[in-house]
Amino acid sequence: MKKLRLLSLLVAAASAFAQAAPVDSITFAVGQTTRPTSDLKPNTYRISVTKDWGVDWFDTSVGNLTGYWELAAGKFRPSNSTDYDVDIVPMFRYQFHTSSSWCNPFIEGGVGVAYLTEHKVAEDHDMSSHGQFSDRVGVGCSFDKGHQELGFNFHHFSNAGIDKPNPGIDFMFLRYGYHF
Repeated sequence: MKKLRLLSLLVAAASAFAQAAPVDSITFAVGQTTRPTSDLKPNTYRISVTKDWGVDWFDTSVGNLTGYWELAAGKFRPSNSTDYDVDIVPMFRYQFHTSSSWCNPFIEGGVGVAYLTEHKVAEDHDMSSHGQFSDRVGVGCSFDKGHQELGFNFHHFSNAGIDKPNPGIDFMFLRYGYHF
């Protein structure tokens, strides 16, 4: 029943997001939890859609700062249970200007809100609440005239000490994005 509610919530949120502003890109990610500790095989998957803010701040010969909204859903398995999350995050990206036709590097980061289907994600790892903050930092490279990108992201869920205990969950992701 919880999975059905999460799926309904995800469909409703994605529908509202798409109606409010057409989607600019879709991203797929695969990775693993690094806390709580897991084995060395991928155990987490994410899909997200984004909407570019359409701004360029601090445009210099080095690069410029941009941003986008990201609505994401994920599935992770840090222990014997499978958990799901939905989050929305405002992301800031510094895109470097290069003369390269194959790679334009970027760094990015953001903090948003998330909902976890289970707050006890491992036997000894209770997040205390379903509501969490979603923190991200990443690096990557856009190519194909900005239509595609590859990136590496660190992702952290935490309730920021609002509830105790607050052990947090950490992920490492390899991401692929396609911009329409």
